[in-house]
Amino acid sequence: MGGEAELKRALGLGYATLFGVGLILGAGIYVLIGRAAGFAGDAVWASVLFASVIALTTGLSYAELSSMYPTAASTHTYVEQAFPGRRALAFTAAWLIFYEGVAGAATAAVGFSRYFTQLLGLGEELIPWVSLALIAVLSVVNWAGIEESATLTVLFTFVEAAGLLLVASLGLMMPARSPNYLAFNPSLDPVTAMLLGAAVFYFAFTGFELQPTLSEETREARRTIPLAILLALMLTSALYLLVALAAVRLMPWQALAESRAPLADAAAVAWPPAYHLLMGIALFSTSNTVLGFLVSSSRLLYGLAEEGVVSSSFGRVDSRRRTPYVAVAAAGALAAFTILISVYVPQLTGLELRVGEVEYKLVDVVGKTSSLSCILAFIAVNAAVIVLRLRAPEAPRAFRVPLSLGAIPLPPLLSIALILAFISISFLDPVVWLSTGVVAALGLMLYRGGLHR
Repeated sequence: MGGEAELKRALGLGYATLFGVGLILGAGIYVLIGRAAGFAGDAVWASVLFASVIALTTGLSYAELSSMYPTAASTHTYVEQAFPGRRALAFTAAWLIFYEGVAGAATAAVGFSRYFTQLLGLGEELIPWVSLALIAVLSVVNWAGIEESATLTVLFTFVEAAGLLLVASLGLMMPARSPNYLAFNPSLDPVTAMLLGAAVFYFAFTGFELQPTLSEETREARRTIPLAILLALMLTSALYLLVALAAVRLMPWQALAESRAPLADAAAVAWPPAYHLLMGIALFSTSNTVLGFLVSSSRLLYGLAEEGVVSSSFGRVDSRRRTPYVAVAAAGALAAFTILISVYVPQLTGLELRVGEVEYKLVDVVGKTSSLSCILAFIAVNAAVIVLRLRAPEAPRAFRVPLSLGAIPLPPLLSIALILAFISISFLDPVVWLSTGVVAALGLMLYRGGLHR
């Protein structure tokens, strides 16, 4: 093992795209479709469509920037190139994406454990131990090699996509209730209902921002990664839209909003065995999310080491496996630590987080902090596209964001405006802002700006 080995360029367009699809699908759709329906009513498809458009606007920004700078450091490089005098800003944006990956892996591992213990009739006290075991096993897969990780990701992605296609088929092809697809929640005006539903569902699309972290393990990355990002977003958007149309045919939107497992409950209306089948598929979905986040967050940490803004030890590559073994271990360890802090410590000690009269579950605070970290970084990335169009208009770009007003690309502007609107709707809790600030501060403690090369 040594620091001079390089990552193995083994991924083509198919693997890179399916890796992104697996990251995006995750387990969020199994819960978020119900929460979005609670706001949007039978017209939940409109919220899903609107959320997909907003995700695509940021996806276009990542596509252009990844075609300019095909590095594992991804977000850090993009923001640093746009704002060369703001290295701490670049590091903070990348660190927030890294935290999203680590916390996302931890949250998905807890989700896996909840499904696992429920299906097998095990006690909830085993949830943290099952979560830690899953992190350990998938960290070994991550270390074993990018081809091994990608192969497992592809297999799991097909399973979870098949589950969503099953829901869509049951809802659209079998006799079911006839919803009014233009009927929003009557307690809200249509525009507000659509926006609130979209703000909730938007987070089902996160994951594409981590695809560029595979740039140094992808063949012809300048062309492959941008196309993979856009294909992943289009495929998942189409699948989500089908599921949204089907779900309200199977169950009234009020019932979807109240269900803890809305897709499983909806599918069971048409075919009772579908409930346990989808619960089982959720195990593949959550474990796929864990693996995807572990792979991408470790590559981002490796990229930051290459950039010289964190310890160079994170840039060491296993000469045989050609994977960044120190970064792999660090990502797994941090995900495990997050599980211990958010799940095991409260369970063992009875610790409660209270602010005034409000009690918070730490695992939920971790999930919301991860989401806020992600979209704050999105603002910086979208801004980077605009600035680089003005500062470096002649720089080579294998892909360009379409629709410009003069030199200014319009999709990044739209994305920033809508992200700010979503923040004002969905992130009013000061505890989440405080925890996000703590995460950023901890990252800055590791920042080695003076060593940047």
